[in-house]
Amino acid sequence: MCVASENVTLDYCFKQFPNTQRKLEKDSIISRYLSLRHFEMLVSVARCASMADAARSLLITPSALTHRIREAERRLGMQLYEKQGRNLRPTLAGRILTQTAERILEDIQQSERVAISSAEGVRHVVRLSVAVYAAFHWLPNFLPWFRDTHPGIEIEIETQGAQSPFDALTKGRIDLVISPDSVLPGQLDAVDLFEDELVAVVPLGHALAKRKYVNGNDFLNDPFLTYSLVRQPGYETDRIWTPENVLPPREENIGSVEAICELVKAGFGISILSHWAIHPQFQSGKLVPVRATPDGLGITWRAITKSGLGSDAPKAILSKALADWFHNNPPYGIRA
Repeated sequence: MCVASENVTLDYCFKQFPNTQRKLEKDSIISRYLSLRHFEMLVSVARCASMADAARSLLITPSALTHRIREAERRLGMQLYEKQGRNLRPTLAGRILTQTAERILEDIQQSERVAISSAEGVRHVVRLSVAVYAAFHWLPNFLPWFRDTHPGIEIEIETQGAQSPFDALTKGRIDLVISPDSVLPGQLDAVDLFEDELVAVVPLGHALAKRKYVNGNDFLNDPFLTYSLVRQPGYETDRIWTPENVLPPREENIGSVEAICELVKAGFGISILSHWAIHPQFQSGKLVPVRATPDGLGITWRAITKSGLGSDAPKAILSKALADWFHNNPPYGIRA
């Protein structure tokens, strides 16, 4: 048996036991042949629109990037990319390695953040996002309370996962997302936080602004502004358009809730959004919330994490803390 130490290196062991070297090369070829700069290369090529942009993000020249790709392919003994015009398309092996590279770089960045925080007495860092709305108006009141009650856990705000939070959760880019989605993919758990409403959002002075509530037919005269044209279960399609057999004649996918609010203020259309998430917009007086349907469109915001967490896990502790805090500090209702 050969044990690596300060004087006996792994290379020495491999020379003495060539069969062991071949087995390790077969079983762990990625860690044996690729370095961190290769993983960074894979992620940059995947995320950038062109090879020139990828090279620029890595602070190298395009020719150096090409050389690095060829070096990785030579080390692995397989092709990672195929030419597609001026760009490169990853092969199956390239796609698999890119997914692995994304996880590795995320883990490294997270470890660095935790290490830096540990110097300040923080033992755990939990990355938090709010689905779609990126609504953090409640955070300045919550953070001091949470830090007093759980000084060993630091919250890090992530906004990149807002548009596809479940994908970000499963890939490890965020640890907890606050979301009103009622249908969850597998491997995720949820803790109910508070009740909210989807409301019609109209500009001050609009014909609907003084109504007690609106129905589907009230959306036929204005452009309907939305952040996604994908029909999500539990939202206006299921609860207004389909039951009333109507559909806004003109839907515009704006993509950003903040942009929707600004366009509604300017009279470019109306929308349906979470009352809680955009409550600060209503306080300005330029937007008016109107209940949708006589009974309202209730939704439940929940703290969602990966499943299988113990009650003492930092993510589970934050989920429970959020539930306790919102229970004692309920959001304003539409009639408040």
